[in-house]
Amino acid sequence: MTLRYRYSNLMEQNHGLELACMLNLLTAMSLIILPSEKTPLDYYWQPIWDDAQFPPAQDRFFAYVDKALVDDVVKAGKMGSFAEEKDPGTFHPGATLSYKQTQFDVTNVQLTFHQGNAKTIQGPDGPVDCIVVEPDIDYYKDLLSHFFVEVLPNKFTGGLTDPRAVYVLRWMAGKQAGFDFNPLYTMTT
Repeated sequence: MTLRYRYSNLMEQNHGLELACMLNLLTAMSLIILPSEKTPLDYYWQPIWDDAQFPPAQDRFFAYVDKALVDDVVKAGKMGSFAEEKDPGTFHPGATLSYKQTQFDVTNVQLTFHQGNAKTIQGPDGPVDCIVVEPDIDYYKDLLSHFFVEVLPNKFTGGLTDPRAVYVLRWMAGKQAGFDFNPLYTMTT
């Protein structure tokens, strides 16, 4: 199925929050410059659409990504623009490695890798060795705030991080830092 079909399907089947999440993440990742001078999106990506183990949600999606992204993110961690999250399987079952952007006080991108889920995919320029990546955006940078103000309340309510709140918080953080966060959708009241 084509990307156009998938996009239309998300819109038509009332999966607007999942689509908003994906657009937030894609826009945010397009603004991250890694040590290689690439963005995360400059690597090969293949979204995972129909896998019960990796379902898209309003707070994350999953994709196969060129495993070379891992080394670039680890280098970014050594430079201080990302921080490693220890024991990533605690919040992300099956995860083996996770790094969160440290640029803002709120709404940093987190790239969580599931290195045990690997496959070679035929890309436009030949075969690409890929692993599963789980990008998400947390409201808060520090782990304690993230846990007590986001994870714990969501655990009790069954809620998930709201992409509309992420949009507003990331837009404000971007403005303060001189960035223009502008996902391909608008919010109305």
